[in-house]
Amino acid sequence: VLHDDLIDVLATTTHPVQPYHPWHRPITSPAVWTRLWGKGRIFVATPGHSLDVLQDDNVRTIIERGMLWASRTA
Repeated sequence: VLHDDLIDVLATTTHPVQPYHPWHRPITSPAVWTRLWGKGRIFVATPGHSLDVLQDDNVRTIIERGMLWASRTA
């Protein structure tokens, strides 16, 4: 997801230029975002690609709060 007008971006990440990427400048994309879908709630967090990332208290807090937000009912 590089851009979607229907999401609420809570945090971004910037990907540096790599020789194997088709783009030639750093790309900033959403890293944590929410979206309403009908009566449902979507929470997305993309903190990393390994389980050790979850050992960071800040990452765990973001994920826990996002799950609580998404699971609430009106």
